[in-house]
Amino acid sequence: MIENTPPTDQIQLFYDRMGGRYDWFEIYEGRAKTRALKLLQLAPEQVVLNVGVGTGKQHAEILSEIQPDGLAIGVDVSEVMASLAQERTAAPICQADARFLPCASEHFDRLYAAYVLDLLPLSDLPAVLSGFHRVIKPGGLMVLLALTEGVNVPSRALVAVWKAAYAISPVACGGCRPLQLTRLVQSAGFEELQREVVVQMAVPSEIIVANKSIAE
Repeated sequence: MIENTPPTDQIQLFYDRMGGRYDWFEIYEGRAKTRALKLLQLAPEQVVLNVGVGTGKQHAEILSEIQPDGLAIGVDVSEVMASLAQERTAAPICQADARFLPCASEHFDRLYAAYVLDLLPLSDLPAVLSGFHRVIKPGGLMVLLALTEGVNVPSRALVAVWKAAYAISPVACGGCRPLQLTRLVQSAGFEELQREVVVQMAVPSEIIVANKSIAE
């Protein structure tokens, strides 16, 4: 796996400039996001943390599934994205780095993070996943979504081209590079892992579903 990513301020600036146009990426990510939200097993009255809330499109879907009396909180490193999500959903949204979640321990029934970990250095991921583990309640569920390695000829070819482009300019690729998260998630203490890969327009997205043990 590619270890290093651009500095956080460069990533933040890229997505600040991207703004609402990020929704265009649905042509590559839409199916994976739909599947990931289904696997999140949302239900009324749950408390949900959405890390990397983006424009708030999926956050609005989360909110619709946990009503009445559910609570969905979003965080995003991009001030512009956090503002767009706030306008779209009127939910509690804050600008924050996934590596330093300003959240109480064992507070959330569900945690959803789409295309966030593939923006962070490999060396930071164990601490980030440990932070996710900290804020989820025992018995809670986490669903992660990230760009991954190809699984068929078109997706392998696209990832090869993507890596070549990333080597030249990581920022032009939005800081996003392919990951394989299973071992990292296991090392963070999660259980009952399920992994799927969804390919859309030759872009492979990895979905990881994991539980936090009810015994903790």
